[in-house]
Amino acid sequence: MIRMLDHTADVGFELEAPSVEALFEEARRALVMIVLENPPEHGRGEKEIRLSGPDLETLLVRWLNELVYLLQDLRFVPVGSRIGIREAGGVWFALEASLSGAPLEPQEQGFTGEIKSATFHGLEVQSGSGGWRARVILDV
Repeated sequence: MIRMLDHTADVGFELEAPSVEALFEEARRALVMIVLENPPEHGRGEKEIRLSGPDLETLLVRWLNELVYLLQDLRFVPVGSRIGIREAGGVWFALEASLSGAPLEPQEQGFTGEIKSATFHGLEVQSGSGGWRARVILDV
């Protein structure tokens, strides 16, 4: 589930998912929803992503910033993903993802504007009895 947040001069969202991998997939979906009014439904290419971070908050920021790079710089719209997240060495988390995507076509897809980056401002990643939750603010 994605819930958009009102935030002065930035864009934010809250996410809920049953697993940490599903939470990161929801973050991908939210990012694409923010940047494109009419995102493509099917991918025609693939990209492999490997990231690490000392905690899940840092890993989520790195994930979103990698997606921003793919979308805005490489013009690759990530339309789906298969994500694996694991603890690496007890003090780090590792993410491996296979993204399916399509070329960015700004006019056709309704590109709404660039995102500078995901931020640590107000960032939360939590697990609970009902699954996982996150709160993210993007600098636009």
